[in-house]
Amino acid sequence: MKRLLNQLASLKLAVILLVLLLIGLAAGTIIESSRGAPVAARTVYYAWWFLGLQGLFAVNVIASLLSLAPWGKQRIGYLITHTSIIVIFIGAGLTYFFKTEGQLGLWEGQSAGEIAALDSSGQPSLSHKLPFTVKLDDFEVENYPGTMRPSQFRSRVHITDGDTNETFAAEIWMNHPLHYRGYSLFQSSYQQDRDPQTNEIRREATVLSVSRDPGQNLVFVGYTFLVLGMIVVLGTRMVETKKRGQLERMLAGDDTGSARASGRVGKTAAALVLALFASAGSAQAPAPAAMDGWAKVDAMRRLPVQHDGRSMPFDTLAREAVWNVTGSYSWNGEDPVVTVAQWLFDPMRAANTPLVQLGSPELAVAVGLPGGTKYASFSQLVSSQRVLGIMQQARQAAMTDQPRTGVLAQAEKLEERLVWMQGFLEKDKLRAIPVAGKPRARWSVPQPMSSVDDLVALSTGPRLDGWPSPQAIDREILYKKVRSTRVAWIVLLGALVVSLAAWNRKSKLLDGLAFAGLLGGFAVMSWGIAMRWGVAGRIPASNMYESLLFLAWGVGLFAVVALPVLRNRLVVLNANAMAALTMALTDLLPIDRFIHPMPPVLSGTPWLAIHVPIIMIGYSVLALGVVIAHMQIGFTIFAPRRTDLTVRMSDLNYWYMMVGSILLIAGILTGSVWAASSWGRYWGWDPKEVWSLVAFLAYMAIIHGRFDKLIGQFGVAALSIIAFQTILMTYLGVNFVLGSGLHSYGQGDSPVVNWMIIVALAEAGFVTWGFLAHRKQEQALGASTAA
Repeated sequence: MKRLLNQLASLKLAVILLVLLLIGLAAGTIIESSRGAPVAARTVYYAWWFLGLQGLFAVNVIASLLSLAPWGKQRIGYLITHTSIIVIFIGAGLTYFFKTEGQLGLWEGQSAGEIAALDSSGQPSLSHKLPFTVKLDDFEVENYPGTMRPSQFRSRVHITDGDTNETFAAEIWMNHPLHYRGYSLFQSSYQQDRDPQTNEIRREATVLSVSRDPGQNLVFVGYTFLVLGMIVVLGTRMVETKKRGQLERMLAGDDTGSARASGRVGKTAAALVLALFASAGSAQAPAPAAMDGWAKVDAMRRLPVQHDGRSMPFDTLAREAVWNVTGSYSWNGEDPVVTVAQWLFDPMRAANTPLVQLGSPELAVAVGLPGGTKYASFSQLVSSQRVLGIMQQARQAAMTDQPRTGVLAQAEKLEERLVWMQGFLEKDKLRAIPVAGKPRARWSVPQPMSSVDDLVALSTGPRLDGWPSPQAIDREILYKKVRSTRVAWIVLLGALVVSLAAWNRKSKLLDGLAFAGLLGGFAVMSWGIAMRWGVAGRIPASNMYESLLFLAWGVGLFAVVALPVLRNRLVVLNANAMAALTMALTDLLPIDRFIHPMPPVLSGTPWLAIHVPIIMIGYSVLALGVVIAHMQIGFTIFAPRRTDLTVRMSDLNYWYMMVGSILLIAGILTGSVWAASSWGRYWGWDPKEVWSLVAFLAYMAIIHGRFDKLIGQFGVAALSIIAFQTILMTYLGVNFVLGSGLHSYGQGDSPVVNWMIIVALAEAGFVTWGFLAHRKQEQALGASTAA
């Protein structure tokens, strides 16, 4: 019996099951992307073989708990984490067998007390009678000011208890469900009945999601204790390491022995960094030309306008317009305000200037232009029947919900650019006059608007009711002008140069300067996020650009917090390199950096400000770990005798993986709570959810394999590089590769897909190179030992 228990409790079995589970989960997302969620649910998530894997994993966890009893003080964290896993399984089992979930659709004035229940694959099954009835009194769609874009959905209802006939009024809106008699009602969707002749709304209906889940709270308890248990394990490991003196020896390791070689490497790297710094400085745009004097340009810049659901300075609108039309943040080095003013007041010249970006050589050829043509004029494009024909094909594909790839996708984007420019050529895009007493109404175009002087007079005249304060206008202009992303990566790049010099020379002064540079870069990043938060009126965490800001910020935050604990100069060097790279990509890549309205599911909830920073800092820490893993393998290839460094790097990578994994599971916990408050389910097998779990399981497999010495130092480094591909898949692949699920906002033909493939192939080649070098090193060591 003891032997069977030990076999079931085997750590090797645990690692194998973790790998099989993550492979199954990954396969499920691919099936969902190609064949739909019901097929994925039927063939993977609720298939007998996958449920069996989960059951065997639960048995493995229980057996490991029993085999190590009594546990003792050193295994408190182990006891908490593994017990919490069993709690999660029990809660998930209660959800699977006893959860009631369905939808309730009501037109205004209609009452109902039954829902169409959903089965495990999300398909309607039998109806379920509720112990109360719901009457929809009124349904409201709140739009962002001046737009038809929804900012919130709200259902005003009356609930009548089926037993007591008591009635009370309630409101249900996104992220604010109604809880009554064990059921939760969530705002899910809506319908509108419009008059086919006038397009006016005749009546509206709400679609409510209704659920009762007896396992949800138990799962949340399990998640919470899993996070706490992992923190205890981390603390226990750190105490044990300190007692053995291993951490002190690692942090105080001697870098002599190959100082000359490493010095050459450091000098070469520093030269490359300085060259990059110089090229970045020389790439600055020339000063914009003045138009009738800087005073008029500055006055126009501060003119409040309404655009994209919020009020902003004309400066912001001009920058976004130039970006959308030309694909660049400035046109020929001009101030965007000057460029757009020319579109407004010299429309003939602007329409005939080739400044509209085509997007691809294929589209240029398709519309009858030479393949190398990058820009064409507005007049040339709108007068071309071939251009209009291709855009019409793209519109028809969009109306029938067909994928647009290649030329059709580029034609769709081209039409957006033309619409942008048309709005300024016709002077309809400039909305600067608020509607008195109607804060959400669309602003009017100023009249007259025949010259720059009209805008200057409006901007410098009496402030209109409904305009933002001068301080808000100045704050947004300052935020755009400073361009904190660029300042941050230049500061961090300088700090990286100092870090390299400090690492080679062992200078405390240089160490201090490197850390000061990191603090400076972190301060700039913090200022940028705080300013963007103030301008947007919300946490900047709703799109790819904003998530990159938190990714780099998380690198700096972790390094600043961890350095006093780890006391390893590699922490500073690593953080300067990673944060500088992330900030440089954020600043230099053609990413939409403008502030846009959030969808209703992201608004009105504190979980956006909790979940996103946690998950992004987790990615940041694991990114730091993968940089260390690359350095470790790099030394294995180029400096195989520096085993002292590779040992220190391997240990540091372990701490990164531990902390990153804790943040990953904390991100899954907060995301689950958010999902439960938004959609009525803590886990819906959405690809983003699944890949977050895949990434967590991947790192858990490595950590457990390292603990049982199933994986050596090189194996941990190599596998952590491979595991980081699951982070890239979670962060980018779900959006741009799979193109499915609630978190998807990309499409399969994005250049991101090609870059992910290139990176994966490059990583495979690097790891293979390192493996051959590691194997050669081991053979040499074996030969010397035998001799």
